[in-house]
Amino acid sequence: MPYFEIALCIVGMSLYFNAGKMEVRGGAPDRSVLWGSVSLLVSISVFAAGGGWLAWALAQVGLMFAIALIRVWLDRE
Repeated sequence: MPYFEIALCIVGMSLYFNAGKMEVRGGAPDRSVLWGSVSLLVSISVFAAGGGWLAWALAQVGLMFAIALIRVWLDRE
């Protein structure tokens, strides 16, 4: 059983969920469940493709940049 991969999925999902909760304090809409779900989806995709922990970490960093770009684009309006 891939316990390490499961643990990384949980860690990534909880970090993004909490980041979404911190963003709500600034007056933004609550997207914490969406962020956590997307992180879980990215994690599962990386591990299903055969990636290891380094690929997982890079994918999570890429997800953070993608979320930041989307937030800038949404706040522009």
